Amino acid sequence: MNEVVREQVHTIARLVPPGRVVSYGDIAGMLLINPRQVGQIMAASRPEDELPWWRITSSYGDLPRHLRDEGFAIWAEEGITVKPNELGCRIKDFRADLAEVANAAEAELGPLPGVSG
Repeated sequence: MNEVVREQVHTIARLVPPGRVVSYGDIAGMLLINPRQVGQIMAASRPEDELPWWRITSSYGDLPRHLRDEGFAIWAEEGITVKPNELGCRIKDFRADLAEVANAAEAELGPLPGVSG
């Protein structure tokens, strides 16, 4: 795995504010990579990476099955409500401002390939 891309994904994930989510595809779009690569990077993260993994979801706002109980408990603390199907949140209601996240990421990382000036 490319260490630069790994660090970029981690940095963007850390910039998602409490009470908000972004999708794997949102991050992938900023970096011009595949959303699955973002998912693989997130899945390979370690506790010491201190990532707010519960803020990164599928394009539907869903969390992976094995992370839902813990993630939903954190969401409750952050004010994110779970959809009636109990798979995740309504992403359109809780998506972070992507321009703000991208601007913050570029401030830390420099220009991102998928973000236009």
